[in-house]
Amino acid sequence: MQIAVLADIHGNFPALRACLELAKAKGIEKYLFLGDYITDHVFPKQIMELLYEMQEQFDCRFIRGNREEYMINYRAGKEIGWKDGSAQGALLYTYENLTGRDIDWFEAMDISGVWQWEDLPPIAYCHGAPDRVKGIGSKLPGDAGTLKLLRQFSAPVLIRGHNHRQWSFSSDGKKIVSVGSVGIEIGGVPKTAMMALLHWEAGEWREELLRVPYDWQETLRALEVSGLEKRAPAWAVMLRDNVLTGSNHFTKVPDRAKALYRMESGKEVPWAQVPEEYWERALFEAGLK
Repeated sequence: MQIAVLADIHGNFPALRACLELAKAKGIEKYLFLGDYITDHVFPKQIMELLYEMQEQFDCRFIRGNREEYMINYRAGKEIGWKDGSAQGALLYTYENLTGRDIDWFEAMDISGVWQWEDLPPIAYCHGAPDRVKGIGSKLPGDAGTLKLLRQFSAPVLIRGHNHRQWSFSSDGKKIVSVGSVGIEIGGVPKTAMMALLHWEAGEWREELLRVPYDWQETLRALEVSGLEKRAPAWAVMLRDNVLTGSNHFTKVPDRAKALYRMESGKEVPWAQVPEEYWERALFEAGLK
């Protein structure tokens, strides 16, 4: 028994394609997808087409992540009107390249589940936590968030995404496996995609955490021709740097832009209301300009 697990694709189609090609070459027929399929990178249409193909051809489970919820909420009018700019341009680009069918599919997904075959021990799975998509801030094995998460499920194994990191942690007869991100590398090996394989061996579920090389040049070429560099200038710069170096500026730069604006204007505003000049200055301070 083998299961391929993929999380946090974030619109990076070449990365997803490479992971699925590897899994298919190993003869794997069961796939677990843990959300955040879209947003950030510029392949939402290709991602959705490939996910629909996988659903038709293999035994797959899908749950939604917080990025799918953004799309659902925007359609329902629960998100403040998105506009082009560093804060929301990438979200709006993604929304405009999805269909009603896509968002209906997201809306029909659960946020967590349990998968079991015959008499094998069940596997619990979620994006962030079993009870909500963003979940608990469990970034490292054994941290306070991970220990809290251990109390939220009863299966012997919980498979999760959201934090873009690969690790496993065991305590009190239970294990959490964080499978990492297919599409956005954080702090590891750049120009690779992360995924996991689960194997039933010697009476237990064992994880194999993989890093898969992919055509990162294709990802960058698509970013350049998509127009995202104009629609979401700072976000496109951070995406490019992430592909090349694995650096994570996706919180630091927006927070710094907010802080710079607050210091000069005396106003506290969300990311979306920070003028572009402050995003540019935050990029410069981060060494990205």
